[in-house]
Formats: sequence, structure tokens, C-alpha cells
Amino acid sequence: MINLVGEDAVGIGTDFTQGYERSFFDWITHDKGFGRRLTSFGEIINPAGLREIRDFPNIADAMSDAGWTSARIEKVLGQNWLNLLEEVWGE
Repeated sequence: MINLVGEDAVGIGTDFTQGYERSFFDWITHDKGFGRRLTSFGEIINPAGLREIRDFPNIADAMSDAGWTSARIEKVLGQNWLNLLEEVWGE
């Protein structure tokens, strides 16, 4: 994504779904207006090293190991989201 839109426009979300019951996935995969199934995810298993929210720091470690600068890591891991929120909701 960074190659397409630049490092100032990319941010990682933290919407982890590991550990949720089947009913959660049934709810998110059905149209809320008509109740029809939209998709089937199958078994949801996050990659090793990113299975739980406590593993989130592993992303920063991998970015650093790949030679990313601290500024780039900070942007992608949160600063870009803060900038967007400020742009939308700021004064």
C-alpha cells in the first residue's frame, strides 16, 4: 500500500477477531437489513506472532528489522490515524 499511496496515507487497524465465538462471525457475515449471508470466512486463524492483541508489538519489530525508520513505523502504527482524526474532527 505504501508503494501505491505513500507512507502518510497508510495505517494498521487493531480489529483483532481471534477468540470470538461462532455467533460473532455469523453476525458480521450477514446483511443486517435482510439477514442473508454475505460471505463465509471459514476458520479464522491469525498468523503466528499476531494471534492476540498482545502480539501487536511484533509488527513494529518486523518493520524495524526490515529497515523502516522510526518515523515511518510511527506513522503506520498510529500517527496517520491521529492525523486523519484531527483533519476530520479538529478545529
